[in-house]
Amino acid sequence: MTEASNIAHGLLQRHAATPDHQLALPVDPAAIARAEGVDMPPVQNAYGRWEAAIALGRALEPDGAEFGWPGDFAYALLMPAEIIRVMFVSDLDVPEMARGFGVPWCQVRRRLAMLGLEAYCE
Repeated sequence: MTEASNIAHGLLQRHAATPDHQLALPVDPAAIARAEGVDMPPVQNAYGRWEAAIALGRALEPDGAEFGWPGDFAYALLMPAEIIRVMFVSDLDVPEMARGFGVPWCQVRRRLAMLGLEAYCE
């Protein structure tokens, strides 16, 4: 796991997991930000959820982080690798995954490509 993934995973465990350690989807990055003391308005839609996750990534970005750290963090926070892999092998299509994660479908396609599950071209 990358540093961005590790930090996202820890936040999910602290702020988005149910009492039986399941992840409640879709993740609300604005609520997580507020729980971490980062001022952020509520999100209204999938694009707002994505933008909030990027903003939280920027707020938490460690000194010396690699280029693209906020994006890597946002992908890991909103679409954890373990869950997207399960959805992928369950033959859910991209729009179904996007609805489950509450993100734009183009971000699901990019995440699948990042994980080597699907080719991606813009």
